[in-house]
Amino acid sequence: MSVRVRPASLQDGVAVLELLEQVGYYPEPISFAKTYRKTLTDPHFLVRVAESEEGKIVGMASLSLRWQLGLGGLLACLDELAIARGFKSAERVLLQATVGKARSMGARRVVVKANEGTPPPRAAQIRAAAQAAQAATASNAA
Repeated sequence: MSVRVRPASLQDGVAVLELLEQVGYYPEPISFAKTYRKTLTDPHFLVRVAESEEGKIVGMASLSLRWQLGLGGLLACLDELAIARGFKSAERVLLQATVGKARSMGARRVVVKANEGTPPPRAAQIRAAAQAAQAATASNAA
């Protein structure tokens, strides 16, 4: 399974949100939409997606750039990294492409501490519980 890494677009927003939920982020949708739009246009942020051959978004990475005095240049921090189940190989490709892009933009150092302080993934558990409840309701109605 090969993937292609590219800059995220507005049309990728729903897929990016779903990937973040799998990692454990649960942003309020309107706040997410506003922040997502801002990061796409801010030159101090990179939001990249990994796209499968079928055109499905299977990974996302966000990276912020800031000046650091002690470094004497740009510091890049990988803030978020999310990969869809079954596409683990996309992680390395996405990480290399994102870090490479940051370096090409002048980053002297890249800190890779993605998803630090994020609660463990719960999206799958929540969906499974909802589906089980729905199935139980359907079987009781029958």
